[in-house]
Amino acid sequence: MSPQNPLKSETGMAPLAERMAAAGAFAGDPEFGDPRIKVTDIERELGTRHTVDTLAALRRRFPAIRFVWLMGADNLLQIPRWKNWRAVFRAVPVAIFPRPTYSMRALAGKAARRFARHRIREFRAPSLADMRPPAWVFLHAENDPQSATRIRARRDADAHD
Repeated sequence: MSPQNPLKSETGMAPLAERMAAAGAFAGDPEFGDPRIKVTDIERELGTRHTVDTLAALRRRFPAIRFVWLMGADNLLQIPRWKNWRAVFRAVPVAIFPRPTYSMRALAGKAARRFARHRIREFRAPSLADMRPPAWVFLHAENDPQSATRIRARRDADAHD
């Protein structure tokens, strides 16, 4: 888990420990979670702030591990604002999850166009980790209308009740 997204304001952001606890609770939830998910603060441990730097550090630390970068369509749309964003696609395969109101724009956006020839068909997604980057896939899934902003607002309202 990232200590702080460089493109987002810290205003309204819960402390890292609180966000980690919430993510851990979600990952361990018997209905929605998955026991294979491990919530960590590795970016704090590595001292990285930008995805491209985190990926480089992870690949140095764990050279035998095959990583896949997971992100929502909202981030695919804004990734051209990230530090050295093209290197993210060249470092590891990328899986994109749909996000309400973002998916169509993201798939027509700058990053999707730039790496269009490296997009794989969804049926090949199970072997994405074994593919040489750049390789990416858009995964079709039921849209979840939840957003971090909405979850934080609900948490803040509950805290004041």
